[in-house]
Parts: sequence; structure tokens; C-alpha cells
Amino acid sequence: MKKYITAFFLLHICFFSTYAQHSCKDCVYDLYKTLSTYQLDSIDIGENTYSVSSLYQGKNNRIIFEAITKARVLSCGNPLDSVVVLNLGNKALFFLVSTESPRCFKYFDINSIYDGKGHNLLYKDDYIKFPAVINDPDAFTYVREGPSKKYRVKNKILQNEIFLYTPNLNSDWYRVYSNDGNLFLGYIYRKRILPYDKCPINIKKEMMKIMFD
Repeated sequence: MKKYITAFFLLHICFFSTYAQHSCKDCVYDLYKTLSTYQLDSIDIGENTYSVSSLYQGKNNRIIFEAITKARVLSCGNPLDSVVVLNLGNKALFFLVSTESPRCFKYFDINSIYDGKGHNLLYKDDYIKFPAVINDPDAFTYVREGPSKKYRVKNKILQNEIFLYTPNLNSDWYRVYSNDGNLFLGYIYRKRILPYDKCPINIKKEMMKIMFD
């Protein structure tokens, strides 16, 4: 009996996970559909106004719509938000999308937008941040002062120690922060980072506490 209950539970998790991914991507699709339909120069999202040129990143409609169909949806450890990664080839955008009810499943659900280097499109000193632990057989990873092995070791992060990082699609070195996001620690090689989606359940629970609180 327990086996059937477990199978039923897992089936529902898969269903709702797939549904959430589609709905998040729908928000991004609705944004570009609205821009194309009304030929806007700018658009209000949340409390900010974004120029169409910044949202298009120099790409045409065909490239953007193809990218939306292939977009990835990531969990950032906060149960109220998901991240849609729109890969535009040599450029990218990260959309922070609300999954909190009630939802309209339109572009209004988008909270903020970041470029491929993790910068907020409007506020360059604001970075998108995801929770992670290290992925290193030595049980620790060095944090360097700059984005290269040439830079001096500044600190180190131990196994299962939760920290935040900013993805950068143009670099192998990512910015890392303390687990509350307030302290910039330095840079870590991307392959030494184990993101939220790949962590075991017990670590995910700790991450969600940090992100949600």
C-alpha cells in the first residue's frame, strides 16, 4: 500500500512541476506577444518601466520566440518565485516570476529581469542570487578575489555550507555571497557549485528557510 501511495505522490509532484514550468514560460511569452501586438517602446512590469530595446537584447521576434520554447525554468529556493532562463545565443535574460496565488499567468507575474551576467536590467548594482552548496570532492572550495585562478585566495567554503551565487553565462567564474546575500565573498569556479535543483532534500529544506525568511 505504501508503495502505491508513494507512486501517486510522485506522479502529482511531476504533474504540478510541469504545470508550473509551462505557466512561468507563458508569462514570458505573454510579455513578448504584448510588445509585438501593441508596438510599444516601453512597458511597465511591477514597479519598473523597461525599454523594449533592453528586453529584446538586439534579437528579432523569431529568435526570441524560439528561445521561449526552449527556455529553462529553475527554482531559486524561494517557494514563491521561479526563474525563467531565456538563452538568446550570445546573450540571455533571467526572469524572476511569481508563483504565488492568485496568479494571472500573464507578464504581470514577472517581478524583475536580469541580463546574462546576472545584473538587474535597470539597477546594475543589483544581482540575481541563487542558493547553493559546493561540489568538490575535497569537501571545501576556495573563494578568490577575482574571476580567475590568477587571483589570490580570499576565503574558502566548506561542504554543505549554504551560500548564494550569481550565474554568469559569459564566464566560468561566478560571484558568491553569504547565505543572507548581504556580504560579497568573491568568486568560485562554476563547476564547484551545486545549485538548489541538484541538492538533496535536506539541504533544499535549509535553503528554502533562508530564501523564504
